[in-house]
Amino acid sequence: MEPTPEDMSLTSALMTLQRWMHGTRSVIARELGLTVQQIELLCVLHNHKPSFGELAGLLGCDKTNVTGMVDRLTRLGLVTREADPRDRRISRPSLTDEGGAVGERVREAFVRAVAERWSGVSPRDRARLARLIDTDRV
Repeated sequence: MEPTPEDMSLTSALMTLQRWMHGTRSVIARELGLTVQQIELLCVLHNHKPSFGELAGLLGCDKTNVTGMVDRLTRLGLVTREADPRDRRISRPSLTDEGGAVGERVREAFVRAVAERWSGVSPRDRARLARLIDTDRV
């Protein structure tokens, strides 16, 4: 399939958005004294309890990187390790109460940043854009 001009335009727009998202994550992480990867891990754990291998896949990194991040977040009191109830050989990272609170601060900071960045776009268009790029539908 040959890319169309619309494909090229969409690609450019998504790359610009990705750069903005990365910059925003960097600012939020610095404000919290964490790394970008650490705040991403906290956000993933918000509603999930993946294995270390699953978490590595979700974060796009090696399982050994996840182990180091979980160890550091455990020392900070933000994450704990729990044995999988079905297979005790598997350990699953889980948020502590404090980790959940930090994750909530990350999400709130993102919502504020997005609201500010997209304030010139009507609520209807923002809702339409959200539906268009929802990864569960693409």
